[in-house]
Amino acid sequence: MPTSPLGSSIATAFRRGAAAAVCGVVGLGVAQAGESVPASEAFVPSFGEVVSASESLSATASSQAESGRRFVFTVLLGAESRPGYFGADENIAIPQISPNILALNLGRVSLGDPNRAFASDPSDRPLGFGFGGSLRVITERSSDDFDELEGLDDVDLSVEIGAQVGYVWTNAEAFGALRYGAIGHESWVGELGANLVARPTDDLALRVGPRFLFGSDDYTDTYFGVTEDEAAASGFDAYDPDAGLVSAGVEVIATYRLGRQWWLEGRARWDQFQDDAADSPIVEQGATDQGTISIGVRRAFVLDF
Repeated sequence: MPTSPLGSSIATAFRRGAAAAVCGVVGLGVAQAGESVPASEAFVPSFGEVVSASESLSATASSQAESGRRFVFTVLLGAESRPGYFGADENIAIPQISPNILALNLGRVSLGDPNRAFASDPSDRPLGFGFGGSLRVITERSSDDFDELEGLDDVDLSVEIGAQVGYVWTNAEAFGALRYGAIGHESWVGELGANLVARPTDDLALRVGPRFLFGSDDYTDTYFGVTEDEAAASGFDAYDPDAGLVSAGVEVIATYRLGRQWWLEGRARWDQFQDDAADSPIVEQGATDQGTISIGVRRAFVLDF
């Protein structure tokens, strides 16, 4: 539980949000679940007219013919409720920003599908195998913010960078990702996931499926371990976790098209720590189950140059 007054708690949440604002960029391949991130500012959208798929494709092709170079991406702005740290028994509310690259066309070099900027479901991918990047940001953990962590070392913000591969069927999709903590924990993590996909209407897409996160020794040591020095300074027993399965859970994603290049997106995710992560004194004093809920508005941008 935060120890600072309400004003300080809010400031801390926004500070973490600003620090993690680089999160959410995923590659041009299959979608993957990652940490959401805060936004430094919000906006009031003005939704455009819904257009047919044929009109959208025609407009896209015409614009590409004129310039030959195009950059297409989306940005989601919203709010998220998530645990304050891995093992926390209380959630914090933070603003959220999540950019996603859809396509890059440099003439002879073309990656991704620019027509997804006008799709009813921006998360759709071509059927079959796909490849792309994977990125996740984990915000800092400070013992100053939580009474129960007093005596534990602070953990800096981490940025994980890697790649992912996936396969898409008509009503299902699966992916696997491998990332390295290039900034922060400097260790390896792997993630596996799958979704069943339903489209009750032309504008609504629903996804639900399992998520599994794996971590190396250095990763579990960073977030779930307690050194001898930390044990002496805190009320925790020393603990040295091994590599392996960190958590297993399920995620539900709903996307609804509001208008041309605009979508409403909601996510709900539940995870439960497994194996050595679940036995960590940090988790045992907090909660084994972790829940995250977010909602926001996503907008597509098409830049010709």
